[in-house]
Amino acid sequence: MREKLKTFIAKYGYAVILALGVFAMDLFVYYIVPFIGNNFKTWNFSITGFDDKVPLVRIFFIPYFLSYPFWLIIPIVAGKNRQRLCNWFIAVAMCFLIFAIIYSFLPTTIERPIDEMLASDSALDRLIGKFYLLDGGYTPSAVFPSLHCLLSTFCYLSVRRQKNIHISIRIGSLVMCVLILLSTQFTKQHYIVDMIPSVVLAELTFFICNKFNLGKKLLVLIEKIENKLKKVGDTHNAEDTHNAEAIEDNAEDTHDAEAIEDNAEGPRNAENDYN
Repeated sequence: MREKLKTFIAKYGYAVILALGVFAMDLFVYYIVPFIGNNFKTWNFSITGFDDKVPLVRIFFIPYFLSYPFWLIIPIVAGKNRQRLCNWFIAVAMCFLIFAIIYSFLPTTIERPIDEMLASDSALDRLIGKFYLLDGGYTPSAVFPSLHCLLSTFCYLSVRRQKNIHISIRIGSLVMCVLILLSTQFTKQHYIVDMIPSVVLAELTFFICNKFNLGKKLLVLIEKIENKLKKVGDTHNAEDTHNAEAIEDNAEDTHDAEAIEDNAEGPRNAENDYN
């Protein structure tokens, strides 16, 4: 088990760190950056005749919440192709920067049926209402473009057309991505105009980063860090081996000393018996 863990860390450890880094940036952009936009007018990009016709479909909260483990797991699976995942990470970081600027200077909001949910006799509806309150309340300001749509699209892009990744994972990622995109509409978390630019921007930045291999320096940095850690590990293992050999030698010396002492006591005991 320990050897399997070491093998996993050696092969996918960097991907775990990149995935956690993306998750941390997402939390920062969504929860911290909007405070900057408090001094600006908040816009509502609802399309009358479309967004108001989209119903609240409660079952879509399932893929909406499953998006969080989806964002963590799929990039790790995509770690089989190091250069591609490094390009992917740079593309995600570029989009986060763009989103942070938009959230800061063009805050947008969405109308959600909070009061209706909280007043409902259904426990599920009341739970949804409480979720709305926790997630921005009556005036969420990090709505356009949608981070949910962005990251879910990026997760699918990380495994798309990767033949070294099983086709079931690639198809499953596509299905999950589509369900999450739909969930942002049917949970009343986003308008349609929030979804489209997120998907387009993910496709565009990922294409550019792959085209010009913008993650090359990141990959070089990762490999340097891994080599240094490997040297430290090798040194530590060598020291452990040396210490183990020293302990073994000391044990052998002690055993030899005891054997000599036993041999010396033999004649003395014989002499005492004779006397």
